[in-house]
Amino acid sequence: MKSERPKLLHLLMGEPLLEYAIEKGGQLDAGQLVVVVGYGRERIMEVFSDRKYSGDKELSWAIQEEQLGTGHAAKVGIDALRGADALEAVLIMNGDLPLLRTETLARMLEKHTEANADVTVLTCRKNNPAGFGRILRNEVDGALASIVEENDADEEIRAIGEVNVGTYIVRADVFQKCYDATGTDNDQGEHYLTDVVVEAVREGLRVESVEVECEAETAQVNSQEELAVAQGLMRERLVVEHLEAGVQIDDPASAFIEKGAKIAAGAKIHPFCVIRKGVAIGSNCEVGPFTHLRPGGLLEDGAKVGNFVEVKNSRLGAGSKTSHLSYIGDGDVGEKVNIGAGTIFANYDGKDKHQVTVKDGAFIGSGSILVAPVTVGKDAMTGAGAVILQNRDVGDGEVVVGVPARPHKKNKEDGGGRDCQN
Repeated sequence: MKSERPKLLHLLMGEPLLEYAIEKGGQLDAGQLVVVVGYGRERIMEVFSDRKYSGDKELSWAIQEEQLGTGHAAKVGIDALRGADALEAVLIMNGDLPLLRTETLARMLEKHTEANADVTVLTCRKNNPAGFGRILRNEVDGALASIVEENDADEEIRAIGEVNVGTYIVRADVFQKCYDATGTDNDQGEHYLTDVVVEAVREGLRVESVEVECEAETAQVNSQEELAVAQGLMRERLVVEHLEAGVQIDDPASAFIEKGAKIAAGAKIHPFCVIRKGVAIGSNCEVGPFTHLRPGGLLEDGAKVGNFVEVKNSRLGAGSKTSHLSYIGDGDVGEKVNIGAGTIFANYDGKDKHQVTVKDGAFIGSGSILVAPVTVGKDAMTGAGAVILQNRDVGDGEVVVGVPARPHKKNKEDGGGRDCQN
């Protein structure tokens, strides 16, 4: 990855790569979930220190002190399982296959169980198999005969299109027996997990395979380029999920919606919007174009944020709107509030973040700056360009103007109307 950050902590659509593997374990209702870590383990374990799965089950950690290969990593993980010798289905997943679907793994488990298999291997037929081990099959019955890593393959074997995805289900006792029979006589001088499979075939054990239906599921992440490719594929998948759930997305190709963002049916997303993990958007909301919603953003039903608006850790109440060129940070905005173009919530004093509160029905004039902490009362109004200083709260129904803002005394000639920013 050419990065100081461990690979499994690189973010893909808002989540660390490792999160995708843990999530699948939970969705499959795994009895135990062991994460094998080596390089950068302190940082990885810290990030996931509070992570549980399947409700309240605790993760287990297994340390691979020396990186002696994929087979050795699997052995370290299996040794950490409680009652390992009696386990008939141990699923071994790589942490760098985030696009692998839970449904695919469920098919593997079903095949493994129905066939009473000792080992089940996930395979895929790829247009470009480079980087993957190749699957060799018997000519007579098509059964899996061997797996050859690319570094150990000759030109003929490299031309094979069916590859080993790197995901397995094994009987734990079979794994231990076959692992003990393998060595490190290969290009890398390591214990290959594939050699365990080959040993099981050699001993006449029942080795099954399941083929991935969609090649995109097998996209690995071993470089920044591959991370970008995987991110594009995951972005498309997430957009489709929102469309199928009833969200209107005008231009799916330009929508960047991270995993963990919640959008209710009936919401409308205009082109070129970035919606981060931890954002919640209610029904009949309208977002964009060119809007950035950051973590903690909450748009209640019917709220609207328009072009070049950024919202961070803020609530926008039902029916409220900020349509143009505004920053809403650490704010609590009530219902039916109008925030004019160019408004800034100045939430940071150089040391700490503070909250801006705008109560129901308030009208914030264009170009206003609200310096936190400050409250604008119910049905209050700020004039265009007003600067409301910290702790200079605006009372319910009050009108303030100027720099710094002060109460506005109406003359008889004043119409008192509101120039609404829509």
